[in-house]
Formats: sequence, structure tokens, C-alpha cells
Amino acid sequence: MKKLLIALVLVLALAIPALANPFVDVPLNHWAYDAVQTLAAKGCVIGYPDGTFGGNRALTRYEFAQAVARCLAYMEQYVDEAGLATQEDIAMLEKLIQEFADELKNLGVTVEDLKRALGENSQAIKALEDRVALLEKYAEPVKVTGDFTATYTAYFPTDTDKTDAAWEDETNLYIAATINDYTTAGITLSAVNSLGYGDAPNVTADNFWLIYQKDEWFIQAGEIRQNMLGLGLVLGDYQPDDPDDDRDYDLDYEGFYVTYTPEDSDVLWKALGDLNEFYAVRAEWEHVGVMATWMPEGTEFYNVDSDLVVSADVWTDFDDSDVKLTVEGAYAALSGTYGVAGEIEIKASDDATITVDGHYITDGFTPADATTTTTSAFADDEMGFGVGASFILSGDEEGDDSWTLDLSYDWAAAITTGDMVTNEVEGTVTYVPFEAAKGETGVIHGLYDLMDSSFKVYGAYLNYPLDLDSENNEAYFSVRGQYDSANAEITAVGALAYEWIEEKTTLTVEGRYDSVTPAGVQPWSAMAEVAWEMADKTNLTLSYEIGTWEDEYDDNWTGNIVDNAGTLTAELSVSF
Repeated sequence: MKKLLIALVLVLALAIPALANPFVDVPLNHWAYDAVQTLAAKGCVIGYPDGTFGGNRALTRYEFAQAVARCLAYMEQYVDEAGLATQEDIAMLEKLIQEFADELKNLGVTVEDLKRALGENSQAIKALEDRVALLEKYAEPVKVTGDFTATYTAYFPTDTDKTDAAWEDETNLYIAATINDYTTAGITLSAVNSLGYGDAPNVTADNFWLIYQKDEWFIQAGEIRQNMLGLGLVLGDYQPDDPDDDRDYDLDYEGFYVTYTPEDSDVLWKALGDLNEFYAVRAEWEHVGVMATWMPEGTEFYNVDSDLVVSADVWTDFDDSDVKLTVEGAYAALSGTYGVAGEIEIKASDDATITVDGHYITDGFTPADATTTTTSAFADDEMGFGVGASFILSGDEEGDDSWTLDLSYDWAAAITTGDMVTNEVEGTVTYVPFEAAKGETGVIHGLYDLMDSSFKVYGAYLNYPLDLDSENNEAYFSVRGQYDSANAEITAVGALAYEWIEEKTTLTVEGRYDSVTPAGVQPWSAMAEVAWEMADKTNLTLSYEIGTWEDEYDDNWTGNIVDNAGTLTAELSVSF
């Protein structure tokens, strides 16, 4: 309450530059007469001994402190003790608050403070809320977040290409700016080895983006990330910076993306492109999409290998039925190649979904031609189909453990030669117990290749909670293993994680086994790691590994032991 009262008195001082009062030098027709009279009546100001107020002279800090003290005494008496202020007080304060909303914001008076003093629905509250919202939006038009990571690595025992200790530090600044109501922009600045150890320092600017959104328009330039268009026949798998990473976005590139929806129109227009790789214009209706894509070859906008791809895709759920159908076709006009793809999804019951897909892509189809930049989710010179089924075995009732089953069969062959390229069956059983611990799950995954009769089987149970009978500590056990019949290889991993909750520290111990390793490499590996959250957003990790283990990207497979090196790692990471 005192904070509010002090702020209101400050506003009064701002509203009446010299705290004028109806003294001999304040005429009745003066614009501040009423307010000064009110302040004098409440004892906030008393003027000078000669009966004047001195409205044109500067207010000293001592005089202001006296006025604050007198007003506080009055306000505390009639607000704190009586629990309310007079209607005249409230009316005057509302006018001042509306006039000086900016100053109140800068003084740290919250909307909740004023609601308690003036009531929920006062005009002053509405004015302050609107002004605060505007100030908060533009007070900090540029926001900077980032992270810093410093890593020290040493090897003992050493191995090939792993002999010298290494230091690496990296600082990333993520800058985002609100330019106006419709435009935002950002960029990432990265500095590697800025502390002067190891390799030469390197500073880069990357991942620039700019977004404009107003009415019917959406325009984005720079870093573009989006899902595939249609079934991905033309634009479905394009990540030039990291082509092996399919875990985030189907399309991840630097270019432009524009959408436009004319008023009173059923058409959504799209334009997107990556310089000298592809330029596309697309129109979408409720169930139909049509697209024209120009695909230059090399650095020239046009040469003999460039192509114009015209495509269309149709999708429907047959009036909200349990069947969804999507079909896409594309023709490359200059090369004379084409491709078609289709998918149908049938919800057979509440617990079962069946999917059937197929494709036919001619040799040299430009978006899928491996000799150029590929943007398609399919391979050229290939025909194939797939059948998949997903079943919820249990867990749809409250309190049940969750069991799910996923099955699939895929077949594909080269069109020109007829040689089979894919013929495999895959299945996964997933188990999640009721009231599971964080990340607790069980998985059995199998893959059978009918072309060579080989198979892989993977099983895992992750983050099984151990009963410690303690509220301050937690422990989890994980195990996973795999058998690959192609080379009769067995791999297995066991891990124990012990967490001190109050200390925010976790110890992880991991052991690995690999029955088939490179020549001279031991079949076992071990790792111990301590992770400590030193403070908010500040973490220190220390680890030692004997025998280098490389995990696979896919969560349904284990990794392999690749060398005998012992690796000591210390890493400090800070985010802000």
C-alpha cells in the first residue's frame, strides 16, 4: 500500500509542477486551484510563511519529502484504517492516473495495486492496462537470448586421432526484434573459440529471419522451416544444411515463404523458394492444391538441365468419415518425367488405424533425381507400396497401463530393371505404465528383411524407478539390447542414474557391450557422468568414458563401440 501511495503522490507532483495551493499567489481562476485546495485541506502542502505557494519556483528534494510525508499520513489514515477513500479522492486519482499512466508504469505501480485502491472497473484501470500493454510491447523492442558452452576434452588412453587435449567454447546470441505491429526479425550470432584456446576464433551470423504479417499477407524471409507440401512428391525432404537429420522439419532452408488470402476468396496462395534451387507458386482450395515449381540447375536461373514441374494434390475425408485419402501427381515438363503417389488412412475402430500408400516415380524425375539437388521425399526410378497398422491394445481407460502395436510392410523395386530394392516387415510394441515416471517406457522393435532373410531385434526398458524410500533422492535404471543377424552382432547397454534432488545433481553410470568391434577394439565400454545444476540455467557436467560409444539417431536401435580411447570431458553450459 505504501508503494502505491508514494507513487500517487509522485504523480501529483508531476501533475502540479510546484505543488500549487490556493494561497495569495494562486488566483481562483487558476487551472490548478481545485487540486491545490484539496491538497491543502488534507494537510499535504502548507505553503511558505509569507502565505504564498511559489508555484513558479523549483521544488527542492526536502520540500517534496515533506509533502510526501503529509500525504502518506492522510492517505494511510483514511485508506488503511477506514478501508476506503472518498469518491472525490477516487475521482481525482482516476483523472491523474489516466493522464500519467506512463509515469505510474515507470514508478513500478502495478494494475493490481490500483484495482485494490480504485476498484475493478474504473476508467483509470482500463487506461493504465492499455498503456502498460503498449509500453511492455515496445519498451524492449530487441530481445536477446543465448547460450554459452565451454568444453574441455582430454584422452587417456589415447587412440587414433584422439591424442591431444582440446578446448572449445561457443557462444550463441539469438536476437529477435519487434519492429512494429506487423514485423519481427531475428538473427543468430555465433562465436567459436572466442576465449583464444584451440583453433582460431570464428564469428558467424546465421539463421536470419524476418516475418511480416498483416491482414491477408504473411511474408517470411531467411530461415524457413515447414512440413512437406502434399505427400512430398515435389517438396517433401529438403534440408541442405543437414540432409541426414529428418527429426525436425521436412523442409529446412534459407529462402522465402509467402502466403496471401484475398478477402472473400476461398483460395490460399503460397510462394516459396531457395535461391538457385527451387521457386514454387501454389494455390490451395479446401481439398485441392496446384503448384508450379521452377528448378534451376547449378548457379544459373536457366540452363539445359533446368526443369518446370507442374503438380497437383487432392485430399478428402469424405465428409468427416473414418477414411482419409490423399493423392499427388507431378509432371516435369522439360525432362518429360513424372511421379504419382497416394495414401489412404482408414480408422477401422477406436483402437485400430490402417494405412495404405503407394508411389510410381520415373527415372530422372527432377525433384527426386539423385544426380541433382533432391527435394522430393521419394527416390526416382522406383515403384512401391506400403501397408501399416496401429493398434491401441490397452490404456484407453483411466488407470490402465498403455500398450500399443505398430506393424508395417514395405516393398519397392526399380522401374527400369525390375530389381527389388525394399522388401521388409517391421513391428513395434510400446508399453507405458499407468503413472509412469518421467520417460519410463518399454519397447520391443523388430525388422525382417525378406530380400536376404536377415533381421534385427531391439528391446529396451527405460527409466524404471527404483524404490529408495526417500523424498530427497531418486534413482532410475535403464537397459536396452539388440541383435543383428546380418553379422551376428549383439549390443547391449545398461545405465543407472541417481539424482540428489535438493542438490540438483545427477550421477549416471553406464556399461556397454558390443560383440563385433573393429580390429583391436575391446568389446566393452563404460561411462560415468556427474551433472550439476550449479544455478538457474547454469550447468556443469563431468564425465569419463573408456571405449568410445557412438549412438545411432534412431531411438529404436543401439550403437556401437568404435575405439579404445578414454575420454575425459568437462563442460560448462549457461543459457540466458
